Amino acid sequence: MKSQAAFTDEDDYESCRLAYCWWRTATKFDECAKLKLDFPDVSILTPRLRLLRELERLALIAPDGLNELRHKLLGYRSGDFWVPIGGINKEDMDIPPVNTILLVGFSGSGKSSLINLMYSILGRSGLIPFAQTSSGSCSNYTTMYMEEHNVLRSMQSGFCVYDSRGFDYGRTREALEELSSWMSEGVHHNQLCLRYRDCKMMTDDMENDDTGSSSKFVMRRVNCVIVVANMAEIYQALKAGDLKPLEAIRQLFCCAALRKSSKFCL
Repeated sequence: MKSQAAFTDEDDYESCRLAYCWWRTATKFDECAKLKLDFPDVSILTPRLRLLRELERLALIAPDGLNELRHKLLGYRSGDFWVPIGGINKEDMDIPPVNTILLVGFSGSGKSSLINLMYSILGRSGLIPFAQTSSGSCSNYTTMYMEEHNVLRSMQSGFCVYDSRGFDYGRTREALEELSSWMSEGVHHNQLCLRYRDCKMMTDDMENDDTGSSSKFVMRRVNCVIVVANMAEIYQALKAGDLKPLEAIRQLFCCAALRKSSKFCL
């Protein structure tokens, strides 16, 4: 027989899970709910109903899928996806002990929020904010240092995720140059990300702070890059006739340095 506490925990979990089903507030959802998931003729549905139906299907299988994903990620070790090519032995390959995933994007795109979501879902950390975001009272906050995150919260994790400082839409060339340097030189935890526009006082304070000393932390080669974009911001800009955010994201995504990243992730 389950205790009352167990029921309370299950109710809280169910409420939390349903909170992520944002599409259920859509005006067309009631119409979608009347359709069975095994509805035979999908072609007669409108694109919106098809989207709502697919979101509902994914929500039903999400718990099992997440558990399977956690299990696979916890068991993953760097080099597990290596396959013999060109007659080179695995022992002769330069496989890092930990694969490095770098999140890049423009300021306010949601990189730090994505890190916290990874901790919450993959690391089962609940709502503990491991990465500071620019929302709420900290709207002027921007990540000034590279931050390495073990989102699985596991001593044997085969990968780490790096949060980086957001770029400026008005300085795309500067963004591409900085990204290229990260890809060629590598990154490390607490790496200082100074920009030309940073005020002199801020620059002096950070340069005198030894928390960003490269001698304290391991230099990681970037194996994979994830470009994070704020689609709502881009959409609002497009409605206003401003193509700058979309063009900036396009240039970032098509950066030549990113094309090489997929070759190093095993």
